[in-house]
Amino acid sequence: MVNSVASAASSLTQAQVGSQVSTTVARKALDIAERQGAAAVSLIEDAAVTQKAMVAKGSLEPFKGQLLDVTA
Repeated sequence: MVNSVASAASSLTQAQVGSQVSTTVARKALDIAERQGAAAVSLIEDAAVTQKAMVAKGSLEPFKGQLLDVTA
């Protein structure tokens, strides 16, 4: 009887630790994904600003690079 109670307690503790580890890993993965998403948005915004500045200077053809025609 004592062994089964101890075994159940040990199993419960292992399950709780496993759950905590899984939650922590998931949080870190979400944080990384959010940072990568923010960096991607920043790159896109910076590219748009750069392109507008180049067009305003006349150093870039106005419609060049806006369309990509790819054939296999």
